[in-house]
Amino acid sequence: MPGAKREAEGEEVFEFDCPACGRHIVGEAARCPGCGTEFIIEEVPVIECPSCGEECSPEAATCPSCGKPIVAEEDEQLRQEFPRLVAEVKPLLILAKDYEVEVGEGRRLIDRAVQAGKQRDLGTAVQMVKEARTSIRAALDARLEMEEGSLERSVGVVSRAGADPGEVAKALASLRSLREEGDIEGALQAAVKGRKAAERSSAKFLEANDMAESLARLIEVCERFYLDVRDAKRMLQEARDAGDHGDWGMMGILARKGREQLARSLPEVTRTEMRKAKNQLLDAKAEGKDVRTLVKVLKEAGVAMNRERYDVALELLLDFRTELKRT
Repeated sequence: MPGAKREAEGEEVFEFDCPACGRHIVGEAARCPGCGTEFIIEEVPVIECPSCGEECSPEAATCPSCGKPIVAEEDEQLRQEFPRLVAEVKPLLILAKDYEVEVGEGRRLIDRAVQAGKQRDLGTAVQMVKEARTSIRAALDARLEMEEGSLERSVGVVSRAGADPGEVAKALASLRSLREEGDIEGALQAAVKGRKAAERSSAKFLEANDMAESLARLIEVCERFYLDVRDAKRMLQEARDAGDHGDWGMMGILARKGREQLARSLPEVTRTEMRKAKNQLLDAKAEGKDVRTLVKVLKEAGVAMNRERYDVALELLLDFRTELKRT
């Protein structure tokens, strides 16, 4: 039955049917093994009734099943604040998904809020949702900052190509104005509009710039694992220098070589760090800590590693480290 859960060796196992082909799936899969459809399983924060154990909406003052108050009188303010915060976070999550912004930390904080809500720990639930809101907003703002820098460079590129940069410049101005007003969605839309305008006359630059930005992010991750990134950094600087001189082809080649150079050392590093993380998970579990979020992050890292997305796996292992400190 879709959405059902069954017990397996003391753990809950999620079961559902693929909405596209109907195949029955066991476990929190990210993609249907039958037709390849991707899907996301989201939990909605709920509060467990202290009287009958029924799961209730955080907006409810009384349990719809037994009619008794869900929270104590002193927690009433928190009960009212919780759904308001959830309502603020939901559209941010939708924006992150629509514009492919990575908000893993925010999702994990929401997981913790869900767990706290089920245990009627409204104070923790409210705090976790607040932190999730801050984290997701920061990720969206980082994307806008990157898009703003890219459009700013595109204006110069389009001008040097002998084309009119007016449409790109207009989108850049709009992005800045909307970002200042706090209109995240509008700013993201302006960024997309500006990028499309720039692509019509400087597609090679945008492609090369994306590759350079990707290399820069990978270098940051590798530095956290104490890998030798000196050659990659040199190639990144040479790529940016080539871009400054309008040689987009060389910019892309150098950025690609930098990634390939780092990629050779990633499989072994990832396997080593996975083993460390698994041992740390076992230690945390032995200490009686709540490891559900840690397990979720480690599973995601394992999936990325199996798909040979070692850069993604290492980013998730960094998230694992952060979550371990919170546990």
